[in-house]
Amino acid sequence: MRASGRTARGWRAAAVGCAVLVCVAGYGLFRSLPAGDVDPFGALTGALGALAGGVGLVVSARQYQRERRTGAKSALARAVRTHEDRQYRNLLGPRKASVPVRFRLSAPPGGPEGSATATHEWPEITDRFLALPGPARRLAILGGPGSGKSLLAKELTLALASRQEENVREVPVLLSLSSWTGFPLYEKPENEAFHTAFRDWLVHETSRTYGQPPALVTDVLDSAPADVVLVLDGLDELDPGGDAGTPLARPRARALLRYLADNPACPGDVVLTCRTTVYEEFGGTAPLAGGARAELLPVPPEAALAHLRARSAWADHGRTERWDAVLEEIRTAPSSPVARQLLTPWRLTMTANAYHVRSEDGGHWHRDPAELVTRWGREALLDRYHREVVESGGPHGSPQASWDLLTPGERLRDAEASLVAEDMSGEAEEYLLSLYVPSVVAGHPVRRHHYPADRVARWLTLLATHRQRDGLTAPPTPGDLAEHRASLAPHQLWPLGGRRLVRTLHGSIATLIALAVTGLLVFTVHAPGDVLLGFPLIVSSVIAAVLAWSDRPDIDPSSRVGRTGRTLGIPDRTIIAVSLASAGVVWGGLYGMVVAGSVVEARPPDLPPIVWAATAAGALLGVPLLRNWSVETYTTVKGAAPGLRHRIFLVCAALRGRLPLRLGRFLDWAHQGGLLRVDGSAYRFRHDEFEQYLWRARRRPRVLAVCLAAAESAYRAGTEVTEDTDGQAAADRMLTGVATLAEHRPDLSAACPAGTVAAAEETSEALRTWAAQLASGATGSRLVSHRDRAAHALRRFRASAERRA
Repeated sequence: MRASGRTARGWRAAAVGCAVLVCVAGYGLFRSLPAGDVDPFGALTGALGALAGGVGLVVSARQYQRERRTGAKSALARAVRTHEDRQYRNLLGPRKASVPVRFRLSAPPGGPEGSATATHEWPEITDRFLALPGPARRLAILGGPGSGKSLLAKELTLALASRQEENVREVPVLLSLSSWTGFPLYEKPENEAFHTAFRDWLVHETSRTYGQPPALVTDVLDSAPADVVLVLDGLDELDPGGDAGTPLARPRARALLRYLADNPACPGDVVLTCRTTVYEEFGGTAPLAGGARAELLPVPPEAALAHLRARSAWADHGRTERWDAVLEEIRTAPSSPVARQLLTPWRLTMTANAYHVRSEDGGHWHRDPAELVTRWGREALLDRYHREVVESGGPHGSPQASWDLLTPGERLRDAEASLVAEDMSGEAEEYLLSLYVPSVVAGHPVRRHHYPADRVARWLTLLATHRQRDGLTAPPTPGDLAEHRASLAPHQLWPLGGRRLVRTLHGSIATLIALAVTGLLVFTVHAPGDVLLGFPLIVSSVIAAVLAWSDRPDIDPSSRVGRTGRTLGIPDRTIIAVSLASAGVVWGGLYGMVVAGSVVEARPPDLPPIVWAATAAGALLGVPLLRNWSVETYTTVKGAAPGLRHRIFLVCAALRGRLPLRLGRFLDWAHQGGLLRVDGSAYRFRHDEFEQYLWRARRRPRVLAVCLAAAESAYRAGTEVTEDTDGQAAADRMLTGVATLAEHRPDLSAACPAGTVAAAEETSEALRTWAAQLASGATGSRLVSHRDRAAHALRRFRASAERRA
């Protein structure tokens, strides 16, 4: 109320000041003009009319501001609903098939008990959230990879945005925490500076994600801060690769949790999504202060089969018999490698997509789900377990006699608890992931024949290598890169065209332009005044040349920064863009006129047509030097230097066969089909497991080739030992291969599944033990036993590597 009173007094003082100025100006006008030249009554009437018009203009502007603030909540809610509904359709697939996501809601600390064991379906999340005790409702959505955390957050956001039209006050905002750069240096989360930085990020990301002016977002936050529900997705993506169990690890995530707990100015209603293991390592009963927990549960086998049958029913005229083999497998062996692939909504989506693709003629299904049971069912598991562990007499295997005494149920339990089952489960997962791109391309709603599946997979694999390296040590380890995500912001993709090639071409072109602009002015113009007229264009070209040689991912961050206010109802960013383009036209035109006029020795007003043509050419040159837009995708590559580099990158990548020339159109197409999603102004892959699979598929062949060659070389060095050779020299050669395996162990762990890594470690240990026996001079059956163990481990490693190839 105090601020409102000051504002009212300020408006009254301004009105009185305007009235005094009008009266003084009118009195001065009457005294200065000769008598009879002006009708005093008419002049007074005109002055009063001008005053009334000014007052009316002020009142109209004030009314517009009030209406804009009143409708800001509705406008933001509509934008949220439109954006999230499109993302939601891409996630759920055809006909919005219901995904069986279930969660267990735990009451917040100090809240009512009794709900800790209640299990709810995913459409109930909105009612359960609104029923949480206030005034600040907090909810943590927890689960494992692929369990549906983001899906549940989108369901909550979309439902709240739809309810806003029904006069419900909550306005949700869903933002990805991967774009949160962290806290101001040396500022504690309890301080005002931290809140200011978080609020600036909130306004910027909300505006960029939902396409609303920053002023409108600010109006919503200022006028109704208690009505905003902040949904923050991916707390575990802050400081990836860190161990939350140590006090100094994950500083950004810890600072954000402290801010939400201790800063009095922080938002009230907050929803966080996080992996359960990371969230619980932050310590305390509720790291999100006062927050309830919605823990996502595994998908029951019946619900998984019901979902697959529902997808098959509408696509195959109600027939679902093709899933009977999978249903029987899940009923009889719920822990088999096949059943493990149906425990999360993401893997259900992969399976449904893979087996709902028609053949070329459309007459029958392209794949049969029964192949999953044939290749990774309980019978296949028992067969491989018996062959690789029991018959081969591996170090952890059961003797054949003991195996024969076990009942069928005991044999299955032993096999399901072994590394063989884990290896087979990884194979099934990677097989389904390999089918994801072809199945999405085959079922894409538009232009499905324009992008072949093999090209799409190759392009996406290259995009997956563009890792976000903020905060990484130099040089980053493979494990660091594996934990980070690919943020596909178009203006930062230029290294994929060849970092050195793109930067050299860009810098050379920009330098030539700067030299040409400077040289034309220096060698043709001699009058100091004319040189000053062309000087601004020289400065702009030199700045563009300096930026062009930069190796930073974002070579001109200032081009994406604009003012957030409005002037006369026009966004300030639009005014800045128009003014810069206009300045380019003016200074470029003057530059062309001065240079051409000096060459032909002509001066205004007698300028020949050639000078006017040069003026027009200079105006066209001046626009990109000051402002350049390359609108291709959801994002905009802004600025002269980023725009030119983006075009050079597209040409280089297309000529080298790495990416399509119309990359923006392809990214939009992939987003429409569900291969990518949009976070703010950057693309992200549909799911982390999909991105990791593409990244591993690119790195794996080289890593496996090196490790297999080292292991086989060490094995050959051991087998070449005879009674006449030096065992110590052979052991040294073997240990060289073992050292190579140890050197590539991080890269192998990042690029290969756990089963392959375990086989490599077993091989390394067997070779090391065998080498130690050789160095000690051992002979006879003991040495043969170690050789056989190493041969068995090497066969397992080679077989696992061949299956991953």
